[in-house]
Amino acid sequence: MKGDTIIIKGARENNLKDISLEIPKHQITVFTGVSGSGKSSLVLDTIAAKSRRELNDTFPSFVQQYLPKYGRPHVDAIENLPIAIVIDQKKPAQNSRSTVATYTDIAALLRLLFSRVGQPFVGYAESFSFNHPEGSCPRCSGLGEIRELDIHKLVDFDKSLNDEDTIHYIAFGKLDTLRPQRPVRPGQEDQGLQPRGARPLPQQPADSPEESSCQLAQIGKI
Repeated sequence: MKGDTIIIKGARENNLKDISLEIPKHQITVFTGVSGSGKSSLVLDTIAAKSRRELNDTFPSFVQQYLPKYGRPHVDAIENLPIAIVIDQKKPAQNSRSTVATYTDIAALLRLLFSRVGQPFVGYAESFSFNHPEGSCPRCSGLGEIRELDIHKLVDFDKSLNDEDTIHYIAFGKLDTLRPQRPVRPGQEDQGLQPRGARPLPQQPADSPEESSCQLAQIGKI
C-alpha cells in the first residue's frame, strides 16, 4: 500500500555513496554493519535530521529560534517520512524521583487526565504529582520508601555501657583490632605511656667507649 514505506533516494551523508532504499513502517527495522559503514549517517544524520527539520518548520519563527538546530542532510528526496523520535543511547542518570512515566512524559498526561476527568474534583494536575508538595506523601515526601533508624538494633538496653557488645557499631567494637599498631619508643613503657596493642621498637645495644672512639677515628680519616 502506498505510504507504508519510507522511501529514501540518493543519500550521500558522510560516507554514504548515493544510497536509495525503502524502509517498511509499523515494523522493527535493524541496521547492522561494521564500524564506519554508515549506520548512524543513515539513521541519525539523514532520516532523523530530515524529520526534525520538517517538524521545526511547523512552529512559528519566534519558537524556532529556541529549538535545536539540525543540518540539512545530503539526500535527493525522502518520501512518507513520519515524525522521528531519537532515543539517546546513553544510560539515564539515576534519580530516586524518576520513573518510566517521567522519562516518557506519560506522567504529565496522566496528571492532566485525572485532574479533568476525576470525580469529585480534588485539584489541578500538580495535585497528582509525587514531586509536588500538594501531591506527594507527607511521610515519604514522594520517594515511595521510608528510612528510619531502629535504635534497639544499635544499642542493647539490657546491658551496661561497661559490658561488651552493648553498642552494635564498628566504632564501638574491640579497640585492639581497630587501633593501628603504633611503635613504642624505648623507655616509654616505663613511664606508663605504652598504648594498648602497641609493639615496642627493638632496642639497639649501647656501644662501648672503645667502639665509639674507633668510629670517630674512622670518620676523621674519611
